[in-house]
Amino acid sequence: MSTNEMSARERMIAALRGEPTDRPPVWLMRQAGRHLPEYRAVRAGRTFMEVVRNPDLAAEVTLQPVTRYGLDAAILFSDILTIPEAMGIDVTFPKGIGPRLNPTVRTAEEVAALPPGDVRGTLDYVAGAVRETRRRLGEDTALLGFSGAPWTLACYMIEGGSSKSYSLIRSMVYREPETLRSLLDRLADLVIDYLRMQVEAGVDAVQLFDTWAGELRREDYERIVLPSTKRIIKTLRDDGINVVLFAKHPGHLLESCISAQPTAIGVDWRVGMSHAVDRAAPHGISVQGNLDPAELFASPEWITRRVQEIHAGVGGRTGHVFNLGHGVWPSTPISGVEAFVAAVKGLAG
Repeated sequence: MSTNEMSARERMIAALRGEPTDRPPVWLMRQAGRHLPEYRAVRAGRTFMEVVRNPDLAAEVTLQPVTRYGLDAAILFSDILTIPEAMGIDVTFPKGIGPRLNPTVRTAEEVAALPPGDVRGTLDYVAGAVRETRRRLGEDTALLGFSGAPWTLACYMIEGGSSKSYSLIRSMVYREPETLRSLLDRLADLVIDYLRMQVEAGVDAVQLFDTWAGELRREDYERIVLPSTKRIIKTLRDDGINVVLFAKHPGHLLESCISAQPTAIGVDWRVGMSHAVDRAAPHGISVQGNLDPAELFASPEWITRRVQEIHAGVGGRTGHVFNLGHGVWPSTPISGVEAFVAAVKGLAG
């Protein structure tokens, strides 16, 4: 199909695969959520997880930003902490303090005592949400699934929630590396099954969020974390699944993440787009990113200029998906997102 006849779905898949497109596709991390009044209306009187576990509501929220902004891809409304739930860990979201996980997993005995985890049984509502979203979305827009990566999931399971320093798990890198590797390997098995389930239900590609990978030295990332990440990506890509690998603060890990051979690598605003493409393109890896979420508060003129600068950084090469360097902030003005999407669409031709 010629590039001037592309649907949003075709555009997204082609860009991930490094094939020519009429323009870069665009979607945003955390595009469905608190910055949208229609989302706040759905959430009224309901908890976050009540929406996540209801396939009809999850599909409705997933589609809200696509309907409003005309994005090229929807990403399933869910949470990265579903897999710990499948392992018998209680996950709650107390208002104002972030996720809380109980019990924590901090010793070899506690890792060994974890149940095997049944993502297809415990998390069947996720597959239901994918099927319902695909039904409502139609065939012309891409649908993305996702999972937390083993390291990031382990951060929450060991720390019991968010942390400023991640001192408990970072000390385990040196104190109990084999225990940590064992946990990461078990999580990798579940992530593979979980993402396969989403693909079977109807997603076109998946994103692996390793949000807290940037907390590690490159040497420790490669020694402890990268083996399980590589195994997930290789297994899924051998199945023909497109995989985007995203890490926050990824600059010092860029070459390491590229070595995992994902379909595409997500970079944040701290990494220059030309630098990222120079490193990734020779390996046949596309690049996703990388506007700073704070820039959505700027004027439309500023946003348009920055989109053009990022596009220029790609230098006319194929394989670029426009996105932010991290998720949309809850206080983000809708006008900023509109300007961003319009600027990307203005790159056509």
